[in-house]
Amino acid sequence: MEGNWTNIYSGDLPLRSWWVDSGNDCKYISIVLPEVFGINNWMRSFSKKLAQQNVSVLALPLYGRTAPKLDLAYSEEDLELGRYHKSLTTSKNIIDDISAAINWVKEKYPKKKISIIGFCFGGHAALIASSLKGIESSFCFYGAGVTAPRSDTNLAPIDVLEKVSGKLKFICGSSDDLIPLEDRLEIKKRFKKVDPSEERFIYVEVEGADHGFMCEERESFDKEASLIGWNLLMTEFN
Repeated sequence: MEGNWTNIYSGDLPLRSWWVDSGNDCKYISIVLPEVFGINNWMRSFSKKLAQQNVSVLALPLYGRTAPKLDLAYSEEDLELGRYHKSLTTSKNIIDDISAAINWVKEKYPKKKISIIGFCFGGHAALIASSLKGIESSFCFYGAGVTAPRSDTNLAPIDVLEKVSGKLKFICGSSDDLIPLEDRLEIKKRFKKVDPSEERFIYVEVEGADHGFMCEERESFDKEASLIGWNLLMTEFN
């Protein structure tokens, strides 16, 4: 099951995206949002792994305006470059681009449900976009900075919660320095306030896991923690 590059147009802007069609009748399609490292080898391998579980995947770039073909590894230099491009993003562009991806998916498969899965900065972006119409569920894996106001809007990504109609899961590790305890407590508090029954908004904290625990190519990969994350996805899609 091989993927291929395809352009999704956000207005006149082509977004070089990675599409893996599972070729089956699963009711879900996932729009996957990458870490600051772009649609790299791990992002493509994760997409293939998900497609092998009967879920078609569209991996969407988040730096389409400044680094449309970004494909980084995990060195400190790579991290610095990825964070530089992250600093150039805006909430409006994130919403516009994910909206374009949703429209592309709906046109291709109008009857399928759409799930957003974001990792690292992609988790941050997934929360920003989680209130968009047409999203059945959102998975925000270790999205940092979601409780702090963004400089371009003065709003925090978590401020969209009241507008989210689908299901939302935030998954992080207890040893993630990028999501300190006060942020984790605030996320739990806000989830509980908007969804007291905890039926739609679920906060999952994995004891001992660090940032990036889902990625086999990072030093912080945690096999047991990644299995917890993977099972959350499979529970949704199956």
